Amino acid sequence: MSQPERIQPINPLLAEVRSVECPEHGPYESRKTRFPGKDIWTGCPVCIEEFGQKQVREQERARREAARLRVMQSAAIPARFADRKLGNFVAETEGQRRALRVSTGFAEQFADAIGTGRSMVFCGRPGTGKTHLAIGIAHAIIAQGYTAVFTTAMDAVRAVRETYRKDSPKTEREVIRDFALADLTVIDEVGAQLGTDAEKTTLFELVNARYLALRPMIVISNLTLREVEQYIGERAFDRLRENGGRVVMFDWGSYRKRGSHES
Repeated sequence: MSQPERIQPINPLLAEVRSVECPEHGPYESRKTRFPGKDIWTGCPVCIEEFGQKQVREQERARREAARLRVMQSAAIPARFADRKLGNFVAETEGQRRALRVSTGFAEQFADAIGTGRSMVFCGRPGTGKTHLAIGIAHAIIAQGYTAVFTTAMDAVRAVRETYRKDSPKTEREVIRDFALADLTVIDEVGAQLGTDAEKTTLFELVNARYLALRPMIVISNLTLREVEQYIGERAFDRLRENGGRVVMFDWGSYRKRGSHES
């Protein structure tokens, strides 16, 4: 007696195949998968792969943008100056073009600056674009993946003074140490304080902390170069000029008088 024929069970998920033309990538085999009440035909495998790669790229862009926003928030750039970029600085005179060239070069070569602690001093008349260019540099290096912090000299001194309270969560040493953490620190309004010995000592300690850590600074002041040196002290000033530190003089007229929002 012959053996009965062995019947292979039918896999309900076994796909039917048909040839389909993708407008972008040409012909491919589409497979049908059966689900309760619905048949699903697979799409172009190249399109699916490209879509997946696009999703990965978009997720990576979103991750980088979220990281950039976190860095921007920690940079403490005031809302008034948030849109100041190197690209929208108006340079009409040779002095302005030179200041823009120096600032752009500093941002482009920041990897070298952070390796040596090379800093800059922007000084001169109010309203001539000093803060604009300094913050423009901060934006540019943040886009490169570095960190930056903006502060006024008074706020920096005040942060140290607040450690003298009994309930202060940090010690003076910790605040000075933290001041050296960011890759770049912009210190605005140097010389707008009373200029007491205590303030000068605190500013020196802050500048010296960054100097020792090879962390660049941009110091901004409405004073003359000689007045800046007298205000922060010869030792602190020498540290700013060391390793190729640059001084940029802003000796043209104020933008504000022409209705601009430059600082």
